[in-house]
Amino acid sequence: MSINAAVIGCGNISQFHFSGLAKAQAKVKWVCDLNRDAAMKWQAETGAEFTPDYQQIINDPSINLINITCATSAHYPICMDAIAAGKAVICEKTLGLNAADSAAIVKAARDKGTLFYTSYMKRFLPAVEMAKQLIPELGQIISADFRSCQNWGIPNGKIPTDGIFAVPPQGQSFVRKAYGGGILNCGGSHVLDLVGFLLGKPEKISAAIYVPEGFDIDLHASLLLEINRCPVYVLALAHPSSKAGYFNSGWDERFEINGINGRLEFYGPEWTDHSVRAPILRHLDNRTGNTKEYHLDPCSPFDRAIGAFCRDVENGSQQAQSDATGYYVDQLIDSAWQSVRENSQININWKM
Repeated sequence: MSINAAVIGCGNISQFHFSGLAKAQAKVKWVCDLNRDAAMKWQAETGAEFTPDYQQIINDPSINLINITCATSAHYPICMDAIAAGKAVICEKTLGLNAADSAAIVKAARDKGTLFYTSYMKRFLPAVEMAKQLIPELGQIISADFRSCQNWGIPNGKIPTDGIFAVPPQGQSFVRKAYGGGILNCGGSHVLDLVGFLLGKPEKISAAIYVPEGFDIDLHASLLLEINRCPVYVLALAHPSSKAGYFNSGWDERFEINGINGRLEFYGPEWTDHSVRAPILRHLDNRTGNTKEYHLDPCSPFDRAIGAFCRDVENGSQQAQSDATGYYVDQLIDSAWQSVRENSQININWKM
């Protein structure tokens, strides 16, 4: 099957999806954005038609893949309409503004028999795939630590009066309206996906989430998950330090997984830098006393993820990723907030 694709949402992140579609040799027939200027570059580059109305795309019978790269707040209606029309869907993260919406999207895709993907692309990094292969070498897992600490350029103690973080009177900040939350949604969601990919579903969660006075989004979230009686710590932090992290870029994204036989350490560059700078993966083997450090070639995880999704669409079979991946992360985010409201550890009520 040849792929005839449409891209809905032509903002900054769409460039990585256009690249992935091009490398997968998918034909982009439509580009869609409420802002025509944002779409013009991609219309010229792909030869696609432009529309500000995504329903034109939904009603095009030649389209068999819809790539959704607009804000999270618009995902639910577009996903549901695309699924109802029988289209395969690749949707940017986070999938929904809440877990109930995400579960409804996944159920609709399953009921319709369509292929559905949420673009958590970091699991497609070669270093992450190698880590998954090495985890059995660690033996029983005794603890893990995942973090996403990002330089958001917000001065400590200062309330923004303009820009995407500013909260207008009787309104919401742009980040809150577009993405439904702060650092836990925007940064922590990726490491929550890696927790599930590498270690499996948590059974319990306790959380502390900090929303500073004058903000309507979280800038700090600390989660303690329990997976097979193993503690897994997750930190998501928006900070003002421009030189933080392994690569001194202000970006500190990493994980450590400890087992009775050894340890894995992963250090990732900023999400826009993967094509020029590869993550570092270390394997410490307690049995031999040896440490091996992997320096794999840089590559775009977007290209690899979208390539895998497109191969599935061509073959008509969901293999590259579970259709419930986006729901999984959104359920963890909702459960973290429930833990904060109840001020206690809670059992995670998985719906699927």
